[in-house]
Amino acid sequence: MEQLQRRNPPVARILCIILLLVPFFPPALGLEDGRIDLLYVGCVARSMPYWLMRSDPLFRTTFVQATIRDFMLFGPMPAPTLSDLHRLVRLYMPRTLDEVVTNYDVIVFFEANVHAVGGHIDKLARAVPEGELGFLMVGGWQSFGGAAGYPAWGETPIGKLLPTEDVQTVWEEGVDLRLEIDEPDNDFISSLPLNPKDPALQGAVWDHNLLKVRPGADLLARAVSPKCNDPLMVTWRYDGGPRTFSLASEGGWRLYSISKWEYDYDFCSNMLIYLDDRPVPQEIELVRAARSRIFEVATRRSMLISLLEFCESFGANTQGVVERVEEMDRVAAEALPQYLDLRFEEVIDTYSTVMEMMEDVEDEAIRLKERALLWVYIIEWFTVTATLLLCGGTLWSLMIRRSLYQQVKSTRFTGE
Repeated sequence: MEQLQRRNPPVARILCIILLLVPFFPPALGLEDGRIDLLYVGCVARSMPYWLMRSDPLFRTTFVQATIRDFMLFGPMPAPTLSDLHRLVRLYMPRTLDEVVTNYDVIVFFEANVHAVGGHIDKLARAVPEGELGFLMVGGWQSFGGAAGYPAWGETPIGKLLPTEDVQTVWEEGVDLRLEIDEPDNDFISSLPLNPKDPALQGAVWDHNLLKVRPGADLLARAVSPKCNDPLMVTWRYDGGPRTFSLASEGGWRLYSISKWEYDYDFCSNMLIYLDDRPVPQEIELVRAARSRIFEVATRRSMLISLLEFCESFGANTQGVVERVEEMDRVAAEALPQYLDLRFEEVIDTYSTVMEMMEDVEDEAIRLKERALLWVYIIEWFTVTATLLLCGGTLWSLMIRRSLYQQVKSTRFTGE
């Protein structure tokens, strides 16, 4: 982490904050399968919306650094050399086909390099139809047909899963690019406020790989400018089974880093819900309200636990507060099945109760802290007072009391 902070301080600070936001929900037996398990392969540094999913109980994410661009030097798993990169792929990539099929629901390739993924390509490609896993490839120089000399995916088993064909080495850029929706009634498209006139959805955010739509695929949206009219979002059911998706641009990363579009997280999360073949929630503000409560309570709970640990370090008895936190956890656990089933109104109601309990527990923890620090303040007062008296007495003895005696040039001893 020290190496990360030296090379890219802003990224380091953001990632450190996100890593602290652990999910608030305690483990719930029998509900783990309700989460969407994501295998993210590619550039870890350009994955901010996916890192935010670490605080979202709906998702459980495994990251595999598998890019050979300059960004392989940054992130929580930096790879300064190619040998380090291949070692990271070996460490974090699932080892067997059965492990992929059993443990994951969706696979995302984001700036994943053909040579970095290497011998795992066949295994991951087989996992999609055999395990009915959703699959997403996001645009970039190392995606689809490649650009800037990077290899293409089209002739690999991964490329054959996609609803698009590559146009090799072509990367389209432009400040005048805009979004054009072709399928407004699609569950994913209709779940988001994709307004083509929104300034955040225009320009460089839609820089993209050039693709061709395969017969039978659904073209959801295009990137349009005076000089191009290219497929941007394309999906289909591979052999009538799992959904696979081609997103020709860098998607959520660019929406996050360039346009600061407020729905960038929802864009990525709804796409994963869609690829997992679940009904995509259509009331976006309701979903955001539920998530904001979850993230807020998770953050406040983390701060509360830190405060209790601080109080314990001064010998305070925190047992009563801890019991109330456990009671609050039990109420919050009731929201987990609601959230996994996408029943967001019930989540909001449950979390309203949790937040009321949180306020009471926080007040009690603050009073406990004040009592714990009372003796610290008293000891500090006595220490300062004693120091003041000692210094004052010494000063009086050496300066004031000494001036009471008459100074003489010399003294002599007279004996009898």
